[in-house]
Amino acid sequence: MSYDLVIWEGEPPCCEVSLSKTLNAMSDASEQRYLRGEADEPPTAKIADFVQALLRRWPDCGEEGSVWSRSGTGHVDGQLLNVRTQWDTAAEVSAFVAGLAKVFGLNCYDPQQGRLRP
Repeated sequence: MSYDLVIWEGEPPCCEVSLSKTLNAMSDASEQRYLRGEADEPPTAKIADFVQALLRRWPDCGEEGSVWSRSGTGHVDGQLLNVRTQWDTAAEVSAFVAGLAKVFGLNCYDPQQGRLRP
């Protein structure tokens, strides 16, 4: 079991309705590419830099000391990153991920809590 966070590049949603629409639109676009047999979009520069910063903090999945439940911290599709951490490290890692997202000017949504992380 993993603890997941959704990180994306773009304007922060102004309200719950906007948040829901944004998340659904990104998810739908990714799903449509998958259904058409297309590859995911390469990460944006900001998302790629963010992933590298996370991997500097904790090694990649399969390496000693890793907190990630999926290689490269999770699934990347363009401006969208699904971060997946091991459940037993969720409190520490999710707080770090949310803080780092803020530093990078990225949005961080926590589906387990049903809210944007500050």
